[in-house]
Amino acid sequence: MSFNFSNFTQDLKNLGDKFSNDFNNEFLPLAQRTSRMVQERMGKVNVDDISQLPSEYVELAEKCNNIEKLYKNVLKVTTNYENESYDYPTNLQESFTEFGKNFGNRVSNLSKATTPAEAQAALINPTTGEFKPPKTLYHALSRATDGSILTTGEQNNDPLIKGLDLYSSNLNKIGNARLGQDQLIKSKFNKPLTATLRQLISQSNNIQKKVDQKRIDYDLSRMNLTNCSNPSKEPNLRVIMENAEDEFANTVEDAINILQNVLENSKPLEEFLELVKAQLAYHKLATELLGGMVGEMEGFIDENAKSSGGANNSRESGDFDI
Repeated sequence: MSFNFSNFTQDLKNLGDKFSNDFNNEFLPLAQRTSRMVQERMGKVNVDDISQLPSEYVELAEKCNNIEKLYKNVLKVTTNYENESYDYPTNLQESFTEFGKNFGNRVSNLSKATTPAEAQAALINPTTGEFKPPKTLYHALSRATDGSILTTGEQNNDPLIKGLDLYSSNLNKIGNARLGQDQLIKSKFNKPLTATLRQLISQSNNIQKKVDQKRIDYDLSRMNLTNCSNPSKEPNLRVIMENAEDEFANTVEDAINILQNVLENSKPLEEFLELVKAQLAYHKLATELLGGMVGEMEGFIDENAKSSGGANNSRESGDFDI
């Protein structure tokens, strides 16, 4: 098969034309926009040469941007709820085999703050089905104060042992409730906020970028027409400017509709309510358990004083002011 030089030359010319068209249609406008944007930010462009955006668009864009800023700032904090050990003492070295048997028997006493499935998922390794001691501050306190560490079953009537078991058991429940709170925040707050950022707020960002591009294209075309010194080129530059103006106006109109839809479908108050409800359920249970222990602990103190034959020192009971 003979080599056809004329066809090769034509293909090469077509390739060159395509590259030239792509450069003129894509890369050159992008470079011009970037240069113009930098000049505007540096204050090197006269304010009168920058097209003003409709106040309705500006207000909608600001509201969408504020929601994005709020969500990103909050998620920086609330994503910590997805890390079980966010309040776990960093300097604590525990032997989980020492506590494993005791707390393995207490899995059935999980907090009722969430569904049993959530509690089981939080405490049981889904791969092996083995008990996984939770690493939270309350669970650490519960393990550290378990009465079985200090004694055998023969001393279960000791007021100290009973008090420790009461405290340890209730703190274990509070720790489980904290895990339940974390699961709720993850599923009913973090996940919806992340979805809103990815689906709705991304629409806002994309249309705002497009508005900026069309506005700059229009301003550049106006500048080119104003600075034109060749009368023969003016008609073509005027057509380019008018087309750019139409595209700019149409894009702004589309943007207003999109931004309104984003705001209508973003529900920050409803989402924050779910955060409050999850936190309330946890703190309510913790308050009930801690408050209920006060009277029982005082009873153990009295019992201990009587058994030791000592006088019971007077105590002032009541709530602490924090």
